[in-house]
Amino acid sequence: MERRIIKATLDRIEDGIAVFIVSENETSLEWPENELPDDIQEGDTVTIFIRMEKNLDETREGKKRIADKLEQLRKRNGK
Repeated sequence: MERRIIKATLDRIEDGIAVFIVSENETSLEWPENELPDDIQEGDTVTIFIRMEKNLDETREGKKRIADKLEQLRKRNGK
């Protein structure tokens, strides 16, 4: 499991999407506006905590689903 802390500033909100500018590298990060805390406004700087874990079961299922679809396409195309 990897944990990361990101500092970002809410640049703008467009069509229900909040666009943050990440302080570290000036890249943007988009997030649904309806998932923001009520008190965050454009210009506010926030700290974002991320915990990233690879989900092995879902990864296997996704790879199998893709392999099955490829096999169906091959059969349909006569290969």
